[in-house]
Amino acid sequence: MSWNTEALAPAEWPCNSCRQSDAAFGSDHNAPSPQVLQPAPPDHLHWRATVQFEAAQSEFIWKLRPRDEDAEMALARAIGVHSTVAALLRNRGISDPRQAREFLDVDLSALSDPFDLPDMRQAAERIVMAVGNSEPILVHGDYDADGITSTALMVRFLEKLGAVVHYFVPHRVNDRYGLNPEAIAQALQHGVTLLVAVDCGVTDQKIIADARSQGIDVIVIDHHEPGSQLPDAIVVNPKRHDNPIESDDLAAVGLTFQVASAVCEMLDMPQLSLARAFLDLVAIGTVADVSWLTGDNRIMVRHGLQLLPHTRKQGLRALLDICNVSAQPTAQDIAFRLAPRLNAVGRMADATDAVDLLLADNPDEAMRLALELEGHNRNRQRKQEAIFCDALRLIGTEVDLDSEPVVVLASPKWHIGVVGIVASKVVEQFSRPAFLMCGDSGSYRGSARSIEGFNIAEALESCSDLLLTHGGHEMAGGFSLSADNLDQFRLRLNELGRQLLQPQDLRPSITIDCELDIRDVDEELVESLAELEPYGQGNPGPVFLSHNVEVFEVRCVGADEAHLKLLVGEGHNVFDCIGFRMGELARQLRKGDRVHIVHTPEFNEFGGRKSLQLRLTDLRRADKTRPAASR
Repeated sequence: MSWNTEALAPAEWPCNSCRQSDAAFGSDHNAPSPQVLQPAPPDHLHWRATVQFEAAQSEFIWKLRPRDEDAEMALARAIGVHSTVAALLRNRGISDPRQAREFLDVDLSALSDPFDLPDMRQAAERIVMAVGNSEPILVHGDYDADGITSTALMVRFLEKLGAVVHYFVPHRVNDRYGLNPEAIAQALQHGVTLLVAVDCGVTDQKIIADARSQGIDVIVIDHHEPGSQLPDAIVVNPKRHDNPIESDDLAAVGLTFQVASAVCEMLDMPQLSLARAFLDLVAIGTVADVSWLTGDNRIMVRHGLQLLPHTRKQGLRALLDICNVSAQPTAQDIAFRLAPRLNAVGRMADATDAVDLLLADNPDEAMRLALELEGHNRNRQRKQEAIFCDALRLIGTEVDLDSEPVVVLASPKWHIGVVGIVASKVVEQFSRPAFLMCGDSGSYRGSARSIEGFNIAEALESCSDLLLTHGGHEMAGGFSLSADNLDQFRLRLNELGRQLLQPQDLRPSITIDCELDIRDVDEELVESLAELEPYGQGNPGPVFLSHNVEVFEVRCVGADEAHLKLLVGEGHNVFDCIGFRMGELARQLRKGDRVHIVHTPEFNEFGGRKSLQLRLTDLRRADKTRPAASR
């Protein structure tokens, strides 16, 4: 495939070299303008911090990665980067100079060939045939941000090709997970002869067989674990057991983009135009789905983030405004601002509204829908807080944490749209897998989240005889079961947990990249760290340990004084330090204290002023000795 990646550089937009190729899909981006980044609201951080810190002493295990400083310096010289960047690359398993250059020099031409995936050619051919024959097409999505962005991408792509397109997104409460019979009924009503399922369908053999029996061909574009037998459909899924190559773990939206890329290849349409039209959606869905930001995901997210500030998608512009993201977004802005609002509508109402937002052409309609999403998100936050408090109460009264490595909770009062988030908070709080359920009429629906070493998909499969439905991947999943099987389900999961997890696996820990003298923190270092972005799953942000720094000022900031603000440093090297959700620590610290801090240096760009700050992850009193940090 041919990519002219220079034309993607934001400073070039709109440029003469890419106007012609943009005509294929229409330009979705405006020229850039100077803007100011506001700090992300800390809606996501450190639930544990407010309940586990005592006397400014952490309960985290600090795990310091081993270092080979000679190898770091050799890598730094070979590729011309800061020595700390070289250390971080080696910590992420990248020690070969060629691999390091490929990681840092993100280029669209390095994307995998979509035709390497099984059934990709058949999928592209069937779409081309449907468009050529003017066949009505139904896109069936899912109600999370990955499914929403996948649906919007495929619908808009097919519309650009001139197809007649309908779309269906299930309701989390009213509809079943995956392909729905209601969608088949709608397809028949509209004379649809091709159904394209995105972010769902790989385990829906029965419904797909029903669609096929009524003359509807089905393409499944899904990244979830397939069952032992694939459905009778064209299935594009890198996790297929017959996939002969090791494929990147793409989110569904990235996989959908690859299908569109294959179609463009067949139609001899410009790949650059496709990238400019849709990589902003790919970035949002990929980060929202907590996909690994390596390989193809890293490439697409990196370029998608560059496109976001210049988008002409009215829905995205309204969403960015609502989220107060006004400059160059980061993956963290997606994860903690954009994604929660897209997910909220699927959790609390009808995710079709989120697809409508991303497809909106009218600015007023887009803003109306964005405000609706904001309202749903606030409602989600209230319910989430109430359910989390209730879950903590149940854990305190019904769970023996000494003997039960897996938390299994159920309540008829909880909301199915929020139990997944609360399960994540339980995992964060107690460092063990969590299965949370709600329901009535004798059955429960639930969500599961996990820690390293406990595969959710495999755990659910091992309990399949107790379940009505189940699906997911290594770290998360969904399921349903009869209330009669709840006790046996809890027993079996904990038996499995005792087999797979050791006591040390259940203790909260922080992995630290390396020790960093506070006097070595400067703008050059922070600018060098930006070469490693975007940060996320598989490419975590850098975390440093600085010893024995002095506290010059202690105060609380934010709503309800929830966040800790320090002035710390050594000599003339003094920095603002922000600890989100760590306000309780202010009572335990005072001016003149010495502390060891785990932190990430970053730029704070607020009010048009750019300054260095340290984002605090954890701290301990220095006293007279350095803290023990395991390696």
